[in-house]
Amino acid sequence: MNVSSVFIERPSAFYACIPLFFAIIFFVARYKRLSHNISKDARYRIKYPLVFKTIFLSVAVILFICAYAGISWGGTVVPIQKNGRAVCFVFDISYSMTARDTKKGLSRLETAARYAESLMDSLDNASISVVLAKGNGTVAIPLTEDKEMVRGLLKNLSPELMTAGGSSLGKGILSAIDSFPVQSSQAPYIWLFTDGEETDSALVSSLHDAVKYGIPVTIIGFGSETESEIIAGDGKTPVHTALRSDAIKSAVHSVLAKKSNAKQVPVTFVKAEEKGSAYMLLKNTAGDAIVTYETQNMKRFSLFLKLGIFFVALSVIAQECHLNMQKKMFRLFGAIAVMSLFSSCSGQFSCGKTILEGRLEWNRKNYQQATVCFLDALNMARQNNDSYLEQYALYGLASTYLMLEENNAATERLGQIAPDATDEVRFAILFDLGLLAHKKGDYETAASYFKQALMINGSDIQTKINLELSLEKISVQNNVKERNITSVSENSDDQALENAMYSMMREKERNTWKSQQQENSESNSLDY
Repeated sequence: MNVSSVFIERPSAFYACIPLFFAIIFFVARYKRLSHNISKDARYRIKYPLVFKTIFLSVAVILFICAYAGISWGGTVVPIQKNGRAVCFVFDISYSMTARDTKKGLSRLETAARYAESLMDSLDNASISVVLAKGNGTVAIPLTEDKEMVRGLLKNLSPELMTAGGSSLGKGILSAIDSFPVQSSQAPYIWLFTDGEETDSALVSSLHDAVKYGIPVTIIGFGSETESEIIAGDGKTPVHTALRSDAIKSAVHSVLAKKSNAKQVPVTFVKAEEKGSAYMLLKNTAGDAIVTYETQNMKRFSLFLKLGIFFVALSVIAQECHLNMQKKMFRLFGAIAVMSLFSSCSGQFSCGKTILEGRLEWNRKNYQQATVCFLDALNMARQNNDSYLEQYALYGLASTYLMLEENNAATERLGQIAPDATDEVRFAILFDLGLLAHKKGDYETAASYFKQALMINGSDIQTKINLELSLEKISVQNNVKERNITSVSENSDDQALENAMYSMMREKERNTWKSQQQENSESNSLDY
């Protein structure tokens, strides 16, 4: 009656992982061929989203395969109705049971045999098996309804039936557990006849196993609690033995204290000489329809299914995230989400959840809804006096306003973020302020912001590119100013030269006109 700690209902389902393995190899090879045909910048932008998407989707597929495979582990107590009874007699036949310290002067083993025979007469419509606990537990008689066979064995019980030395009560109980069929309509019971003497201290662990399988165990003690002397199995060594009631009670108590289902699956101890002990045993097994409790493996289908859906959602997020400003936001809001999910504070959880929702809406370019989410998160963070999440909510608002071309509102929200915010937030603020200044054409201010951002994270490539672009714009502006000054200077010299030439031409014309007038005057006077 074995119940494995991990059970797989359909192990052949894992063959589906083989095509997944080849699909990943094909994807990697195709990406390498594609990367040679695109620019370095484009390759940088698509590399990490594709890598993370592939990883998340692969994990999701494996989780779905595990869900279909029917993996189960752990235990849950399940009530089961049984018809009929199956009782296993476990006899301790060690030499300590030969001590003659019972009331009628019989040995403990003889008294146990008579006690079991009297019980058997009252077990109507019950199957009985017998296990001998000496050395390794041995099933002497499998489950049977032939009581005469059992009586024949009871009359011949003796330590000589087995040559193995020692007394292992735990192995006897484990053999009794295995003697019951896995799928049986009969309710199982184990009755252990012993004086409590054992050599391997395996009783407690075997009782735990019996409770786990839903099999009630009753230990019946024989003998006196006063020490008596016997001869050991070698025929020479004298040893002292007694009924170890305290040791048996301690084992039973440890099982009841640790097993949550021990209340439904009882483990008890009685002394055979106590009045009513036999009646108690028979009462516990009375009735045709008996409700027993078994510990069954818990199926984990829903767990694997939920995890698979979660990783599919992560792959979608990874696909929508790019490696410029969105990459920074993905890092920031991913950290918030993880922190919030594992936080013990409900206020932080709600605030982090709202920020994550705003991030998802931002990825979908639904900026109006993202604004609502970030505003709600900001209010919750301020109500909870959570300055850490407040900084992220403010940055989320600023980034959303930036995408809506509301530059003044974005600048205002960025200015509300505390100077002692985390390095990630301060870096993102300086990056966004640089973008705003660049859009306004204030390239010197933009370059200053980008330089400050690089002082926090000097490895960010996009910030370096933006700084180079801003410096190039500044250089272009300076060249234009120089050309304008030169152009004005050149135009002034040309105008002066033109004016001088024009004056010379006018003066020459004036002198020519005057000489003509003088000649005409002289000729006129002569004619006159």
